Amino acid sequence: MSLQEEVEPGYPILFTNQEIRRMLGLAAVDQQDVFCDLGSGWGQNLIIALTEFGAKKAIGIERNLDRREMSLDRLEKLERKIPSLKGRYEVIDADFEELLDSPPEKGILGETTVIFYGLSSGPDILDGISRNWAGTKNRRLVYYFLWLFPWIMPTGADFPFYVSKFPFRTPPSERDWLAAVVGKTRSLAAPDTKPNTGELWDELAHDYDVRFHSGEISYLKRELRKAVRNPRV
Repeated sequence: MSLQEEVEPGYPILFTNQEIRRMLGLAAVDQQDVFCDLGSGWGQNLIIALTEFGAKKAIGIERNLDRREMSLDRLEKLERKIPSLKGRYEVIDADFEELLDSPPEKGILGETTVIFYGLSSGPDILDGISRNWAGTKNRRLVYYFLWLFPWIMPTGADFPFYVSKFPFRTPPSERDWLAAVVGKTRSLAAPDTKPNTGELWDELAHDYDVRFHSGEISYLKRELRKAVRNPRV
């Protein structure tokens, strides 16, 4: 499905405050960062990035008018209590596909240093981010367990979140990617050995079953094996 197609919006609050802190901590957001939340809902990720992690700027991308207005209202009320927030946030109605295609010097994504992406993943997302971040270092893409990126290696994990530093790195093997995602270090059958690829897939499939997303596993397998054979980055 194209990102431009109309879909029923999900619930505007996805994560607890504790989870948001883990996500921003994993991405190492600090005063030097411009944090961007794609699909920012009511803006809680933006609020915590600004107030608790001191982000230089926070940008929300949200197509739904009610959510956009709600998040701006919350941020403006907070600004009255914390005047230093003035000029440090935006909530924008923008098409993400167009943002990905924008030249870095003209688009929003070119100024970002940390992007949170919690929607359906795809290689086109990575291609667009890579174009906007070309020639830079240590920018970070942080993402959610249910929408993994089998085309790149995670460089850190704090379940249910993962981060990949830019420039992105192609998985050297199927097992390397699975080990980074699953975090399982000992085999069930032989505790003194590392789990094999099949056991790691079983582990990931179980976790996806818990979240009622078991259909994603075949897609991840196919795309990961293609990525290992034909590196994109």
